[in-house]
Amino acid sequence: MAAVLTVVFAVMIALVFLQVVDRFVPWFSYFWTEEVVRILLVWSVMMGLPVVLYIHGEIIVDILPLPPKATIWRLRLATLLGAIFLGFLAWYGYAYAARSVNFMLPTLGISRAWVYAPIPLGAALGIIALLFRRESGADAYPTQMGDDNPVLPT
Repeated sequence: MAAVLTVVFAVMIALVFLQVVDRFVPWFSYFWTEEVVRILLVWSVMMGLPVVLYIHGEIIVDILPLPPKATIWRLRLATLLGAIFLGFLAWYGYAYAARSVNFMLPTLGISRAWVYAPIPLGAALGIIALLFRRESGADAYPTQMGDDNPVLPT
């Protein structure tokens, strides 16, 4: 999945470069690039979500300092709450994508559902990533305020 995301980002960069050239060269017109970049951006964010969750790459904000032995329970609670949120996102994202099937994008002529489809898909894959990631990754989490450990689990 990470390799596919790398290719998607490379395509987005190339298309943005085409947009820049398009602004300064009058006979060079690709009007569809903005819409494609927007679609690819949504897809890359939502397909990157399971990758980040699986490797414990999410951002952590510690509000309550807990003892080091409580780290694994904090991680389990965060995983449960994250899975619940992603469940809601998948459910309502699917409903939103389903409602947009009959509406077309103006420049590409494809269904708007292609823009919204990665929301429930990424959320569902995020739940799977949360369920199957190793708890050993909790070692990379800070155990007290100010403890920054940039090492991600392998």
